[in-house]
Amino acid sequence: MRLVCSYCHKVIRHDANSRVCDVSHGMCHACAGHFDRLWKGMTLSEFLDTLPDPVLVVNGEARVIAANEKLANLFGRDKNRLRGLPAGEAFACVYSRLPKGCGRTVHCRECTIRRGVERVHETGKALRHVPAWLQTRGGRVQLRISVRREKGLVKVVVEDAELAEGRGGT
Repeated sequence: MRLVCSYCHKVIRHDANSRVCDVSHGMCHACAGHFDRLWKGMTLSEFLDTLPDPVLVVNGEARVIAANEKLANLFGRDKNRLRGLPAGEAFACVYSRLPKGCGRTVHCRECTIRRGVERVHETGKALRHVPAWLQTRGGRVQLRISVRREKGLVKVVVEDAELAEGRGGT
């Protein structure tokens, strides 16, 4: 008989000497630890830290609700200081530092991230693997993002980020 985790499908125990070919289900230690934390009241930020990709959750105005450690590290930021910031500031966009601020400069009209968040918030239709870029102090960062709506919020997943070669910062 095989005992398989109902959540991750990992084989927990397999008795090769058993004549029974049945499969039973349970929960492995890793899933038990994860769900125990979740059931005890894991914060959104803690949950996001369990995800494999850099993630930023924003509201319809593109203000940060939560971010995971992977995203904060990607842009050299402290994830606890991102909450409430406009997304451009969270992403360290140089245009967010202009007098009018994030979302109000001429550059923001062409921002793929901002337009994606607004579009997904309005339509509810997800965007997948969209090429985007950010201008940071360190230069232009090429991104690939996916954006989707979840429970009234918008989740931005940074699937790929790479500093463009030969570009200086501003």
